Amino acid sequence: MDEKRIQALLDDSEFEREFQLANKRGAERMERLPKARTARIDLRSRRLVLDMESGVTLLVPIDMIQGLQTDDPEALNDVELILNGTQIHWETLDVYFTVESFLKGIFGSQRWMSGLKEHLAEIGRKGGRAKTPAKRAASVENGKKGGRPRRQRTA
Repeated sequence: MDEKRIQALLDDSEFEREFQLANKRGAERMERLPKARTARIDLRSRRLVLDMESGVTLLVPIDMIQGLQTDDPEALNDVELILNGTQIHWETLDVYFTVESFLKGIFGSQRWMSGLKEHLAEIGRKGGRAKTPAKRAASVENGKKGGRPRRQRTA
């Protein structure tokens, strides 16, 4: 690099201008992010309760959230909102999430989410295979109505 380019890169006024622009862009992005007003754990239902600035309340089972697999109520209740309500932090458990990730249904790393999806699918498979009096009664009732409707083929 020649001396003039180095001087241009190190120019204080240029640095200050770029710094101010970066701060402005960051503030604009922060304004667009979804924000929670309050965050708390409902220990009875084992759910995270997020009251959003929009008035919506989001409930997330804590067993679905990576890092919250503990029975210690103090650790679970040690939840706080940070960065103007855009992030959730559990100090004791050293767990951080963005509010936006919860709204998108992301409750952990890619590996965690993959395992979670498989776990939920297995629960569904077990439920489908279960033989209960209620399922038997529903089957009998459907049989009285002509059984399961035939699948309509489309061209």
